[in-house]
Amino acid sequence: MLTHWLPIRPKATRSKGTRLAVSAMALALLFSGTFAGLESSPAMARTLNFMPQTFSPNLVADVAELVAPSVVNIDIEKTTSAVAPNLSGLPFSDDLLRRFFGFDTGSGSPFTPFGGGGAQSQVITGNGSGMILSKDGYILTNNHVVSTADKMTVTLNDGRQFPARLIGRDAVSDVAVIKIDAPNLVPVSLGTSDKLRPGEWVIAIGSPLGFDHTVTLGIVSALSRRIPDLNSNMSFIQTDAAINPGNSGGPLVNLKGEVIGINTAISGRGQNIGFAIPVDTVKPIADTLIAGKQVIRPWVGISMVDLNPDLAKHVGLPPETQGVVIAQVMQNSPAYKAGLMQGDVIQKIDGKLATKADVVQENIRQKPINTKISLEILRNGHHIQVGVLSEPLPANTEEAFAPAKLRVKPLYPGKP
Repeated sequence: MLTHWLPIRPKATRSKGTRLAVSAMALALLFSGTFAGLESSPAMARTLNFMPQTFSPNLVADVAELVAPSVVNIDIEKTTSAVAPNLSGLPFSDDLLRRFFGFDTGSGSPFTPFGGGGAQSQVITGNGSGMILSKDGYILTNNHVVSTADKMTVTLNDGRQFPARLIGRDAVSDVAVIKIDAPNLVPVSLGTSDKLRPGEWVIAIGSPLGFDHTVTLGIVSALSRRIPDLNSNMSFIQTDAAINPGNSGGPLVNLKGEVIGINTAISGRGQNIGFAIPVDTVKPIADTLIAGKQVIRPWVGISMVDLNPDLAKHVGLPPETQGVVIAQVMQNSPAYKAGLMQGDVIQKIDGKLATKADVVQENIRQKPINTKISLEILRNGHHIQVGVLSEPLPANTEEAFAPAKLRVKPLYPGKP
């Protein structure tokens, strides 16, 4: 089970005196020992000649100090209505209710000795993280941090606080941009995620559980992770740097202090399994939101699963059959209009072999809107060609992802 950090939760008490917290001593000892070994082993030094000749044992602290002014804490407030419980007949005094349960039993309270429950307003608070993109106050964070907020307050590394307003958000990628009006801001340095390798050192900075500007160290555990339970439209960087609720929206940086991802989620079934959105995915989305535009994506309206020998056997195909099975066709989608149906096997897309669902998805995502996509389909033992015209992903995703009613007989293009 994946824990996708939602910002609605009790806020931890923050210590203003605590700014940077990092366990760099172990890394320093590790690196100092490593390079001492290289000095005594010329052969290994020649093999690893890409490594620096000198290495600061305080490198992680130096990077954290460099990035910290660009990282912010985001406090959010949301007002909800709640129904007060009926407390009549309970053996609690008014004083006990006030001291231990926070209930106001005074004049005007919905809690009366012989009355029923009543409705009252309740302010729910929470927090997340973000990073400053520009000197004029644009801040990058996760959509799930700010999407339900009625009020946002940004706290900088130097303790200054400013109200924030929403500029734009994109629920599909879980990216949002907010803005503050403040002087002397320090923008973060954006790197690239294109050439990342598993094993590279990374640093996470954010506000886990409300402890702002906490610094943790780890490595890139894996790349291009697909997490259907979290977001089937994205691939993530996996890291073992410790991240927790409140880190959402904060940066994952390399040892140059460059942002290579946005910390977004953790796995609830294990430890040290966290996920970040690659910065190369985020950059164009942030630019679009800052420009005041909506992020538009091509869409054909199908969900898919990879075809394996067991599944092939289950659907009556030879076990060596390759392709991607259409698990669902969305109502009134481009795929539905083109005549695609559940159980079709996509074997080629634009003439290229389609052996993985994420390959098909990425191919579609890279196409401009209103592009005709050619699919070679295996249906009932026959190969057919289907042309699907991509459309913009509808703003109403709930309606867009409603499954179409199953068709009771095979449909072929031109034969509705």
